[in-house]
Amino acid sequence: MFSQIWQVGLDIQSHCVRAVAAQHRRSGWQLRHWWQQALPQPVLRDGYLEQSETLITLLKQWRIRLPRHISLRIALPAQRVLQQTLSLPDHRLREPVRHDYITTQGLKKFPLDSQTLAMDYRLALPNTNQLLLTAARQHELQQWLHCLQQADLQPQVIEITPCVLCAMAAFAGLAPDVGLLHRLEQEWLWVAPRNTPFAYGVLPASENSSAQQALVVMRAACPVLGNKVVYYSSVLDEELPTGTLPWSPFTAFKQLHPPLPAQPMAFVLAAGLALRRGDR
Repeated sequence: MFSQIWQVGLDIQSHCVRAVAAQHRRSGWQLRHWWQQALPQPVLRDGYLEQSETLITLLKQWRIRLPRHISLRIALPAQRVLQQTLSLPDHRLREPVRHDYITTQGLKKFPLDSQTLAMDYRLALPNTNQLLLTAARQHELQQWLHCLQQADLQPQVIEITPCVLCAMAAFAGLAPDVGLLHRLEQEWLWVAPRNTPFAYGVLPASENSSAQQALVVMRAACPVLGNKVVYYSSVLDEELPTGTLPWSPFTAFKQLHPPLPAQPMAFVLAAGLALRRGDR
């Protein structure tokens, strides 16, 4: 049986909001809905979500267009999260003791008061003995949740943008040894190849910076990338940087219903969230 609930990815950027709704059918993923709305004023400051009545109003209007029951997913900006690694605990530990041990030891890895952080973890790579710990500040997470709740939206999944970009590349069938560079409104986000230890970086954009410069910085910061291919996506209407390849998240869908977005690659994060597996 396949769930009839729409999986909805919501990508909130500083000047624009994008969403994709997907449903898993026997033949594959079906695109049920996409939405894009420009914002008159920025709502993110260095990745921090500021209170915006305009954003809440737009989200309320959008919520009316969706089914009552949905599985909503959002992503926290990469620059607002902290990451560390932790060795897997002894395999003889069982839940819930295992979870408590990882949480207690993991929070000690971060330079902030553990009471101020929310933490999650996953395997750094399959078949390894390292966990990847991801932490966010509680008050920033609550700011996101409070904004969404005012629009009658309750996320079931909270991810971080590098993981979403990586997952979307897998859904779209990109090879695991390629690098990813995604142009956001105010920065570039790069992610290392999926078959290497998880790594990512954020490169601020300025009037004097270019995608070519971002590529140079990306390759220097991620030596494991070497001369491997880099796939490029962008929320801007711009030329493809030399030495990169374009890709669209909508290649992951078996059923599409026109009209489709004029700029498909701008929806890589929204689509990646929509297709992401739910948390168990």
